[in-house]
Amino acid sequence: MPAGGLFTLSRARANHKKTNHMATLTFEVFSRFQSATDANKLLYTPIADQLTYNHTRLYTIECEGDTEAAAAYMRSVLVDSISQKVQEDGTPALSGELFSISYGIKKGALDLEKEAILTNYRGRKGLPFDITALTITQKIYVFGEGDAAALSARFCKDVCNPAIHTWHIN
Repeated sequence: MPAGGLFTLSRARANHKKTNHMATLTFEVFSRFQSATDANKLLYTPIADQLTYNHTRLYTIECEGDTEAAAAYMRSVLVDSISQKVQEDGTPALSGELFSISYGIKKGALDLEKEAILTNYRGRKGLPFDITALTITQKIYVFGEGDAAALSARFCKDVCNPAIHTWHIN
């Protein structure tokens, strides 16, 4: 599992009140136009199982201050409203998978996307919130039938690099 783990939303998204406290926000971003495709694309050598996959990015932000403003800011930075959708309630963006693999960069390793987001945040003055932590997780949903334990181990072997990644299988 990525450093800091996968978090659940600590406040209900339906309550869009201006709040000034510590909160954990999640944003699972995925393409409006991409459908599941051949999972063999992820592997070094193909397998006989007829599996498909789709992927998302899960951003977990811990912040203090105006969480409504923090959520709006993160949406504006993370989501292209024309080509992407975002799931913000902490539930998985996709369903029906045989298994999913969530993986991210190990703590201390260079994560260029994370650095770009934080540089953008630091460059903005007068924001009514502070980002105290940011975790970016790639999530691969694999669909089909088969031995989930054996198949997920195979996919982890080919997708995740133990030198730089941490991961979790669901």
